[in-house]
Amino acid sequence: MRTDRPGYKYRDNKDGSRVHYWDPKRAVKGSLDYLYVVRLADGLTDEQIAEECQRRTRELQNDLRGLGASPAYDGTIKSLIDCYRHDKTSTLHTVKYSTRARDYEPSLRILEKNVGARRIDVLKASDFKDWFAQWRKKGHRRAAGAIKLLRLVMSYGAGERLHGCAQARLILHDIRFDQPAPREVAMTYEQCLAIVKKSAEMGWPSIGFVEALKFETALRRIDIIGEWVPSPEGGDFRWTGLMTQSISKDMILTLKTSKTGAAVARDLKSYPLVAEALKAFRMPDIGPVVIDEGRGKPYRGDRYNDKFRKVRDAAGVPSNVWSMDSRAGAVSETVEATGSLEDARDLATHTTTKTTRLYSRGDGLTSSRRIAEARIENRSKKTN
Repeated sequence: MRTDRPGYKYRDNKDGSRVHYWDPKRAVKGSLDYLYVVRLADGLTDEQIAEECQRRTRELQNDLRGLGASPAYDGTIKSLIDCYRHDKTSTLHTVKYSTRARDYEPSLRILEKNVGARRIDVLKASDFKDWFAQWRKKGHRRAAGAIKLLRLVMSYGAGERLHGCAQARLILHDIRFDQPAPREVAMTYEQCLAIVKKSAEMGWPSIGFVEALKFETALRRIDIIGEWVPSPEGGDFRWTGLMTQSISKDMILTLKTSKTGAAVARDLKSYPLVAEALKAFRMPDIGPVVIDEGRGKPYRGDRYNDKFRKVRDAAGVPSNVWSMDSRAGAVSETVEATGSLEDARDLATHTTTKTTRLYSRGDGLTSSRRIAEARIENRSKKTN
């Protein structure tokens, strides 16, 4: 094993080329959980790869040595982000790990890379508008996400009375940036059924089971496959998610959703797609409900996405249909079948009417059974 390339790893492409990466967690023990894998430049020689890995590792080691003290604010966006990351009272530390890794950290990296050196006390509205226009060229959602995090860090800085932040926050507050158009794609029953059947053929029935359960119950994927999160004490990641004891012998699923903590109950016997998936998917006797067949442990989000795309493509489902769209399909079909937005809201455990939610004590079992019957009846009408 080579020791001159700390943190090095690679991925081979189908065309025979190789992509090189530097992984901070592999390079230095005790690296922070938000640090991300860096893709190295293409065309580097073995000697250049080693030099780059060593350089990045030395920089990381130097950064980690100074972690004992709070970062100093010097008036730049980069130093504000450092304070925001370090302060355990900031909003960064109140969101779920998956939200932090998926939404917060990528946007913070955009800010650091592109405008980190800018002084906050001299920023003008035209600066923010120009940044948004530049970022939008690489994706509207990318730009909107960066602006969202910019607002958050400025609010944090204003709350901590850091120089320039309150004024910058006021300027940002008065600017209205164009928001990305809402996603319009929803998975159909036929598409989900095709995915269920193809996943069984490919030896990955867990994919079909998860998509069927999401489509029929409108549960979020994280509430089904769970997530891997860093241990509060440091060290290895640990998994948390749906366990077999949450499903009774008569196939009643009960849980509290990860996003709102709402108690829900779903009768899995009411759902034809789940029944179809269970022809190939074997529910474990104990432990996590969903296991990655190739690795013998619960899925990580990127691993699930990779396998879903392969199953979707093999099933002939359009590539613009994503895993997240099965939940949208559940809501769309419910509205079509029942004519009730309220029923769809309840099925999806949305919190549009917060006060009503505070006084609602039911877990939705009766209404979810009625919704399931109505949707099945609506499907039969379409085929007759």
